[in-house]
Amino acid sequence: MKDYSIQVKNISKRFRIYKSPKDRLKEALSLAKRQYHKDFWALQNISFSLEKGTTMGILGVNGSGKSTLLKIVCGYLVPTSGSVKTNGRISSILELGTGFNRDFSGRENVLLYGGLMGLSKKEIKEKLPLVEAFADIGDFFERPMRLYSSGMYARLAFACTIHVDPDILIIDEALAVGDIAFQHKCMDRINKLQKQGVTVLLVSHSIAAIKSLCQEGILLEKGRVIKEGSAEDVANYYHGLIAEREQGKTRPLTQKQKPAKPVESTPVKDASRVGTGEVRINEVLLLDSEGNHLKAVDFDQDVCISVHLEARVNCRPAVVGCIIRDRFGIDLLGTNTAVEDLDLPEMDEGEKCSVDFRMRLPLLTGTYSITAAVGHDPGQPIFYDWWDVAYTFEMVPPLNRKIVNCKLHLPIKIDIYKFQ
Repeated sequence: MKDYSIQVKNISKRFRIYKSPKDRLKEALSLAKRQYHKDFWALQNISFSLEKGTTMGILGVNGSGKSTLLKIVCGYLVPTSGSVKTNGRISSILELGTGFNRDFSGRENVLLYGGLMGLSKKEIKEKLPLVEAFADIGDFFERPMRLYSSGMYARLAFACTIHVDPDILIIDEALAVGDIAFQHKCMDRINKLQKQGVTVLLVSHSIAAIKSLCQEGILLEKGRVIKEGSAEDVANYYHGLIAEREQGKTRPLTQKQKPAKPVESTPVKDASRVGTGEVRINEVLLLDSEGNHLKAVDFDQDVCISVHLEARVNCRPAVVGCIIRDRFGIDLLGTNTAVEDLDLPEMDEGEKCSVDFRMRLPLLTGTYSITAAVGHDPGQPIFYDWWDVAYTFEMVPPLNRKIVNCKLHLPIKIDIYKFQ
């Protein structure tokens, strides 16, 4: 039997929107029960279950209902309909400073937070130096929080949240605040909590964070779930959705096309592909030095990533690129013709060509995928065709070589010197 930490069933949340505070008062005093508000449904029929020890990422543009959903799961908001069941202690970072008294010092707020989370005085006393060390805000730990910068708020909030022994950790965009060193520190700590079996619910606009931290994902739009599944699939779909919207705002005209004449091409749109369709990627291949197809690759082997294009109209693509990702969808290696300072030829309708990227693969044992794209402007997220997971392959263990726990190994020279 599965052990669920969070079960959300048919959650909907309605807010009443009034033009002014006067309208709220008029509605309250109206004997005829006249309504002066408009209903706004922030969430509609949201359902998901999260097993213990699993991390789920929630993606969506601003206003899609992500923060509202987290507040309902935490119990800060009551749903209009539906139910939420949680199993275990919930620790959350929803908004910077939430639950803190700005007139209290950092130390006093840690004591207050620990008490609110149900920790005993002994437990709080034991964890206080750990929180202080992790937050690393120096003398400000003894000063009122009204003097804190946003980065200091983030440091103390995160330090409090992770040191109360949570069973469920809920984070709303807090990883985007603070300096780079602190962000890395937070990511490392979350990884340790995951290994301890803590369930994590994470909202982030960072596709890389969702892919690296989460196993599952959901995508919200206008209060509804429009995509759910593995974190990699949902993150890739979200990337494609954003690109598609950008394309809709600024659909490019091809070089030989008159503005008055519509483009005779079919837009590319499915779970793994997005694009305007003027140029289509027909095939992506991984080849060895003799042109043979590869599915298993030796360490540091010479390979060719061949991207086959077909023009649907007369045009001149500006950029073709490829990215190699690991099984979690994390970008490892990539380049494009613009980066390599290469110009692409003009293409007539129906004409085909291949763009071959030749390289050595210093990747270590594991499974990997290739994503390819062709675009009209290297500086804009607008594509003729973007194809996620166009090709998959496996790296076999290197012969006569010890490997470390990482994804790739570059040629390195090590020098050792004695000195006094």
